[in-house]
Amino acid sequence: MVVLLAGLVVAGCGGHAAPHRAAAPPTPVVVTTDMSTDDVLALLYLLGRRDVDVRAVAVSGTGLADCPAGARNARALLAVAGRPDLPVGCGRADPLAGANAFPPEWRARADELFGLDLPPVPRAAPRRAVDVLRDGLAAADRRATVLVLGPMTDLAQLLRADPQVRSRIGAVVAMGGAVGVPGNVGPGHERSEWNLWIDSVAAREVLRSGLPVTLVGLDATNDVPATVYPWLALRRYHYAGAPATAAWDLMTASGMYTGGQYFWDPLAATAIVRPDVLRFARKRIDVVTTGPDAGRVIESAGGVAVRVATGANRSAFERQFLDALMRGGRIVIPNPGRQAVVRCADSGCSYTGPRRTPPGQGGFDTVNDGARSFTYMLGRLTEGRTVADLRGYVRGLGARPWRPPVWFSTQASGATPPHSSMTWMVSANVPGDMALVATMPAQTQVVTAVAVG
Repeated sequence: MVVLLAGLVVAGCGGHAAPHRAAAPPTPVVVTTDMSTDDVLALLYLLGRRDVDVRAVAVSGTGLADCPAGARNARALLAVAGRPDLPVGCGRADPLAGANAFPPEWRARADELFGLDLPPVPRAAPRRAVDVLRDGLAAADRRATVLVLGPMTDLAQLLRADPQVRSRIGAVVAMGGAVGVPGNVGPGHERSEWNLWIDSVAAREVLRSGLPVTLVGLDATNDVPATVYPWLALRRYHYAGAPATAAWDLMTASGMYTGGQYFWDPLAATAIVRPDVLRFARKRIDVVTTGPDAGRVIESAGGVAVRVATGANRSAFERQFLDALMRGGRIVIPNPGRQAVVRCADSGCSYTGPRRTPPGQGGFDTVNDGARSFTYMLGRLTEGRTVADLRGYVRGLGARPWRPPVWFSTQASGATPPHSSMTWMVSANVPGDMALVATMPAQTQVVTAVAVG
């Protein structure tokens, strides 16, 4: 089950040069961001593209990072990427209605930029996000795209304060929502996604503003897990330039590449300049603004027509994402030679891949085709126990929750949400027998045995 990274097959990029064409002018973009890991990667991606002209960055006060810490981090990142001239603003600290917020421990990590060490920048009092966004739109040579990578609070506030600014906005692209898949906020809010849940009133106002909106939510971002393979490419080529170096440092410091996260915001940024990487559908939608379903996106005949991203091409996304970070340098993206996959549906789980592996570190995919989240656990069997013993133990559990026996020593675990996939890094350094267990509510299954050595 563990696929050694040393045995991965690499695939190069090549082809013939395209005929010369006059380059289109770059797309002017103003960004609102909450400075999470994926926000940082999205900013680096945009700043690495020649067909994008970033005009301003506003740090959402209702998002993951607090301001002014988030603004200071944004200024440091822009300096590393060669754009210290870009104005940075701070948004209001509370949503337009309600008191939903990210957990304090998440915000504390975001304030520290997840351990990413950037050169210090001179102190500066951040301006208001509304003013920075308005000036960025006014300075653009044509209608600009507003990219929302956090709650929509600041854009909604701008539209309230200056309705005429709509004439300067060509499109709104926002990472948020879950239309045909479950949300990610957690128990009690199973149909809500974080950005829209934090400020559902702002989201509804933006959707109803009359502006053309593209919503890149979990329906599409579930297709682009943050896997080890882009990290490996960045490790090999991170010397190619400051954006690639910063991206690799961030993924390394935060542990993002080990599994459990997605390229949420980079995919939303991709929708601006590489829409061919995504699949879209026109849907009439609305946003619930009250009760436990606040932030939930619903399809409704009385809703607003919005372009909704319904899926994405993972390999195409990864290649053009890395290409922007490397600023067009020739790259090779590692791919697994013998891929191990654990696939689960509501009826149970299956496994494809090797059942014997030499000791070492490797990766495998989990794919969830069902409507319930499942958790994998890779464990070592001790005290002379066998996989047959573990299967007998699981049968004895019946519908009771999984509690590992004392002779099952968990080495790694992680959850995969419904209708999504993940790639995980695990280590199996000691020879012996291991087993992979998958658990869902009222259901546990021994998926496969793994012999190490």
